[in-house]
Amino acid sequence: MSKAHRGTGIRKESNHGRGTCGICGKEQIKTLYDQDVDGKKVKICKFCKAALKNKAQKEARLAKKAAATEAPAAEAEAPAEA
Repeated sequence: MSKAHRGTGIRKESNHGRGTCGICGKEQIKTLYDQDVDGKKVKICKFCKAALKNKAQKEARLAKKAAATEAPAAEAEAPAEA
C-alpha cells in the first residue's frame, strides 16, 4: 500500500522544509524543529534535536543520581532522637 500523504506538511513550506541548521550549520538539510537557542527561536535539524534531547536526559539522570547519594549522607549526619 502506498504512502500518499507522507511529507505533505513539508511540501507546503518554502524549499520543502530545507535550509541551514541553526546549531550545526549544515546547509540544505531538513530544518523542521523550532528550538530556543540563546534567546532566539531557530530552526534545527533532527540530529541536533536528538543531541539536545539526549544531553538533557543525561543531565537529568546525573542530577537524580546526585540527589539520591546526598539524601542518605544527610540522614547519616543527623543524630537520631529517641
